Amino acid sequence: MLVFVAVFDYGIMRAARPDLFPGEAIVPGTAHDVGRAFLHLDLKTACSYPGCPKLTTLFARGIPADLYLLAGSLAIGVTVGIAAGVFCASRPRTRTTRAIEGVASVAYCTPVYVFGMGLLLLFEPSFGLLHAPLFFHPGDYAPPLEDPWLWLRGMLVPWLILAAPLAAICLRVTQASVLETLDEPYIRTARGKGLKSRHVLQRHAAPTAYLSNASLLGAWAPFMVTNMVLVEFVFFVPGVFVHTKRALGQLPWDKGKPPDIPLLQGLALWAAVLVIALSLVSDLALHRLDPRLRANAVPPG
Repeated sequence: MLVFVAVFDYGIMRAARPDLFPGEAIVPGTAHDVGRAFLHLDLKTACSYPGCPKLTTLFARGIPADLYLLAGSLAIGVTVGIAAGVFCASRPRTRTTRAIEGVASVAYCTPVYVFGMGLLLLFEPSFGLLHAPLFFHPGDYAPPLEDPWLWLRGMLVPWLILAAPLAAICLRVTQASVLETLDEPYIRTARGKGLKSRHVLQRHAAPTAYLSNASLLGAWAPFMVTNMVLVEFVFFVPGVFVHTKRALGQLPWDKGKPPDIPLLQGLALWAAVLVIALSLVSDLALHRLDPRLRANAVPPG
């Protein structure tokens, strides 16, 4: 899949704008670009002025922040979503459940850039209306080995913003899965043996929702990566995708400049890597959680 994306990524530009590649055929030129990208990590340069860093240099600086942002938001979103879904399933139609479902609906329907800008207008230390503890000034990010506290402050709000829609959809999936299994015979048997309701939910009803959420992770991967682009730009997280608007020539000081094609191609490849990696994590989680998949993987005999 990654090779297919790379071929399309480099080939579509050569097919759409052959004037940018004078004297070069589409197929050999695309094969050369793909080979350089995979075998030599040569993504060309991000600009044309002397001393401009290569894309591999920009990516090496930004990849750690991307991985921190993605891993933290996944952990928060899945954990909070499953916990809230089990809670709502155990207390259906109560006021607390209705309130949690309402908050989840807002988190799911609100674009992350709107949510993020709203938080900045409310709580940003320089121009916000209120001052919230632990809220940070955008741009205060530091690597975790240099300043762990500043790193945590710089990542906390982006984590929560990126995790909010994922937690909302995990809540709905978990709630539906748990409610569907509450009338199953093994659940009634567990209750008949005198087990506490909390123990029945956590040990017998909730595990069925883990499979649904693992499957959801693979389907949600493109949305997570898209939201990462928006969150990094709004909160100045120094990841790879923070260069997206510069690559498109949409920054105020880039007016009149053409898009940075090599940078756009590199960003598309990195996004494909993250989507494929999340899909692989989803498949591994499904294989670990579902014994039927492991049984089918063992050859008979």
